[in-house]
Amino acid sequence: MRRPRVKVEGEGFYHVVSRIGGKRFLIDEKEKAILLGMIRGAAVFSGVELYTFAVMSNHFHLLVRVPRRKEVSDRELDRRMLAWYGPGKFAAILEKWEKWTKKGLEMRVADERDRMRARMYDLSQFCKTFKEAYTQDYNKRHENTGTIWEGRFKSILLEGSFRALMTVAGYIHLNPVRAAMVNAPEDARNAGYGAACHGDFAAQDGLRALVSRVCRAEDSSWEQSREACASAIEGKVSQSVGASSNAQDGGMETSPSPEANVADDVIERDEKGRMLPPKTVRGLLRRRVAGFLHGGALGGERFLHRVAGCLPPRMRRRTEGLFDECPFLGLNSATGVRGAS
Repeated sequence: MRRPRVKVEGEGFYHVVSRIGGKRFLIDEKEKAILLGMIRGAAVFSGVELYTFAVMSNHFHLLVRVPRRKEVSDRELDRRMLAWYGPGKFAAILEKWEKWTKKGLEMRVADERDRMRARMYDLSQFCKTFKEAYTQDYNKRHENTGTIWEGRFKSILLEGSFRALMTVAGYIHLNPVRAAMVNAPEDARNAGYGAACHGDFAAQDGLRALVSRVCRAEDSSWEQSREACASAIEGKVSQSVGASSNAQDGGMETSPSPEANVADDVIERDEKGRMLPPKTVRGLLRRRVAGFLHGGALGGERFLHRVAGCLPPRMRRRTEGLFDECPFLGLNSATGVRGAS
């Protein structure tokens, strides 16, 4: 039995991960560009805000904001359909609807438009839209059959605080470094920070939106956003590392942590060969963190208790009180997640 996905009504922030099935590495540089283009088109169609991403050879990471559902006019719907379907298919749809209208089937057109609107402002529909489309496109181009994905995508509900969002953004930007694809995150053109550093305006816009959001600024410049993201990558995610994040955080750490000179890229082990926890936030972000990849929610304790109160009774009973601390971050992961390692 699959576990219910943790989502909230209205606005929500999510870390999304999905893998290629069969431990295959199907996404080369050309495929990464195609998949990213579909993700961006689906985001426009769905009304989802794509903050940042990392598209790897066998999986992807996304940091997204799903806004509260709102009315979408016919004109706005047409704009979103054009962004997703492209000029050719969009024109074909409009031609079909025009024929229906001439036959007196206006209600059929209205139903079609309502079905389109129902796919918007929903995380599951957003991911379904581009994952299914990419599978069909990939199979057609490579004479392949069947789904290429390893089941459902994973999503972690995030607290909309500076600490939670910037920490996860830094973790995503370091994914190509963890995979030994590049030496520095700014070199990774397949991830949001690296792409933005190389002049990808859409990636820059996503990071500007993220930093403007968490810093409560109307419009952060790219240089300000770049500095904030670079600080998060280095593990400087709040004014006081390790302090409680029950409230909205604001501002970066203004001085290095006491452990700043520790060689935190080195994995230390105990006498039995077991990996020891890293000594700094920077070291933590450069390793795989279970709390960022599995489970249901990540944030301060009050946020997690609030989320738990909104879960279905069966799931609430199973997960109540199961909050695991992520070292140094002032964050906790919920719903039965293993501790960070």
